Amino acid sequence: MKALQSRDNPRLKLLQRLVARPRECRKAGVALLDGVHLLTALLDSGGAPEWGVVSAPALARDEVAAAVALAGSRGCEWFLLEEGLLRTVAPTQQPSGVLALMPLPAKGRGRPAAGFALLLEDIQDPGNLGTLLRSAQAAGVTQVLLSRGCAEPWAPKVLRAGMGAHFGLRLFEDQDLPAFARQQGGVLAAAADGALSAWQADLAQAGGVAIGNEGAGLSAALRRACAAAVAIPLASGCESLNAAVAGSVLLFERARQRGTQNR
Repeated sequence: MKALQSRDNPRLKLLQRLVARPRECRKAGVALLDGVHLLTALLDSGGAPEWGVVSAPALARDEVAAAVALAGSRGCEWFLLEEGLLRTVAPTQQPSGVLALMPLPAKGRGRPAAGFALLLEDIQDPGNLGTLLRSAQAAGVTQVLLSRGCAEPWAPKVLRAGMGAHFGLRLFEDQDLPAFARQQGGVLAAAADGALSAWQADLAQAGGVAIGNEGAGLSAALRRACAAAVAIPLASGCESLNAAVAGSVLLFERARQRGTQNR
């Protein structure tokens, strides 16, 4: 395994750009995986990164060594990086010791299928977006549609929050959500002023659930395209929930109604 020893190495400079400016991921055509958990999730899905860097202490861990070896067998090129240099490119204050770059899926790949979907409109916070993707996978959802105004779903912070959910979902970016909702039918809008209680709504038969922007909520166009607006009952004095929490509650209520929860 070759060692990268210069701060001016083009690979290290690329890692720095991806961490500093998440939208660079799209321009470079790669996604940055931070940590052995995301690396393993990618490998478990049958994929592999193009190349990566690993520190000697991290490589001494059995879990990391196994993942690095498997990725290498699939064509990934690895470089050894001294911990001091690793800290200059790591996206967190406590570096995981493993960073890898995978090819970014094309935005226009495939079309949404008929059937339930999570619709995300202009979700801006990377943590919220990653959490919603993680909850979607955990609740048995297979496809997620994102509007053009959403945060970059393959940015490092979103990937970390998603904890590998990206590789178990079909993600469709830059989607016309009102058009999909009209065509799909039965899509429910999450709204604090919704007339229908989430506990009474038939989420099991819904065509989808739409979650809006953290501050503005759903656009008027998407709300009109939805079959009904659903509200989560809250204690007195509480006006609304965080977008990721609201979406997660509705997705797991759907799973409960469908009887698909494992525990």
